[in-house]
Amino acid sequence: MFEALGIKMGHYTDEILRNSRRINDLKNRIDETVKFRDKNEYKRKEWQKACTDFHQEYNALAFPGGYEGALDRILDGDPKAMEAAICFLEVRPYFFRSGYMFKDILRKTKKAQLSEDQRNRFNKVYDAYIKYRESRNA
Repeated sequence: MFEALGIKMGHYTDEILRNSRRINDLKNRIDETVKFRDKNEYKRKEWQKACTDFHQEYNALAFPGGYEGALDRILDGDPKAMEAAICFLEVRPYFFRSGYMFKDILRKTKKAQLSEDQRNRFNKVYDAYIKYRESRNA
């Protein structure tokens, strides 16, 4: 069914990893420029540009198809969003706010209508997450 829509399992993995690196680069630029923003007007504008660049790109980079509305798309059964969610959970990228996103995507994907393959992949991620949480509480 998903192959007929042009979706390959794991299709979004490279994109998620590439976008994660870009978000980290943008965030690092903010962190580098904030230290000198009060030094002079040029440094302040440099920091402001770093912030603007980050905020303009973040939504599109954070999740394939954009993070805004992604949770609704997952619950609505959008095949691309569901596959992107599984890939996101499998990859577990690390960038600004990705931990919160992981938990939200995990909860929504748990309720979503997934293909058998996606459900199996989700269950592996979910089981690993539960084991991780239990080990932290031990």
